Amino acid sequence: MAEGVEIPDALPDAAVAYARLGVRVFRVRRGKAPYGNCPRCRPRQRGGRPNPRYVPHRPEECRCGVPTCHGFWAASADPELVGAWWRDEPGAGIGAPCRLNGWAVLDVDPRNGGYASLCALERRTGRPLPGTVMAITGGDGLHLYYRSPGTELPGALLPGIDVKHNGYVLLPPSPHRSGHRYAWSGDGLFRPPRAPWPAALARRRRTVSGPPSAAGSAGSAGSAGSAGERIDELVALVAGAVPGTRRGRNQSLYVAACRAHELAEAGLLHLDKARTALISAALAVDLDGGVMQAEATFDSASRRPR
Repeated sequence: MAEGVEIPDALPDAAVAYARLGVRVFRVRRGKAPYGNCPRCRPRQRGGRPNPRYVPHRPEECRCGVPTCHGFWAASADPELVGAWWRDEPGAGIGAPCRLNGWAVLDVDPRNGGYASLCALERRTGRPLPGTVMAITGGDGLHLYYRSPGTELPGALLPGIDVKHNGYVLLPPSPHRSGHRYAWSGDGLFRPPRAPWPAALARRRRTVSGPPSAAGSAGSAGSAGSAGERIDELVALVAGAVPGTRRGRNQSLYVAACRAHELAEAGLLHLDKARTALISAALAVDLDGGVMQAEATFDSASRRPR
């Protein structure tokens, strides 16, 4: 794996660090909304009345000179400009446009059945998704970063799984309304994604509606032969976690446990084996609270949002 870069915890320093790595970023308000346009670039005034100062133009062709207009189209990798933005708003979240950075991101939302859908997606494609750079969202979801295929992608794949390609994502350590922060998984370091967008997903052009089927057995494609590998992948997530303000070890154990429960419910691994392996991995990295905390964290994943 490529050498990782430690991103500072302070938002202004983190934004500049990304810019120095060539990542285009822009400021995001609390609630994930970009900053508003200038009067010239705002089609309507407050109240919905037409804006007489508005000059019709495409966002990517804007020449108004106001660096924060048009949301992610204003994103920059200029460290000096980015530093100036965050000096004005030091608490702003760090947004990154996906397509403009050459990324395509799978957004897994556990509140809408994302982990179950992820299992269903792997069953339908007949193989696990390629390993790649992953962030843990402030809502205990996942962002899986891949290189953009350079073609159009669907906005969603299954309930709880969206594709971020034409839009943007928040980068760690951006705050979340839950009070938690986004964090890079494993060792907590940032690595530009190198894995290509999965070919099996590139062929999917339609959004699949309705809940994913939990049907499947230990002998189905991509399940029996890879059950041990799936547990190993979850163990690696916990084993690579580090302590600190980003919830590190306990957060990684919880996310891995959520995934283990979903995989077990789909018949893709044995939950007891996963439980033993993940708790052992958590103890190996000195999880605060020892065995009791590790067991409580794993078991709490059974009550995760669905």
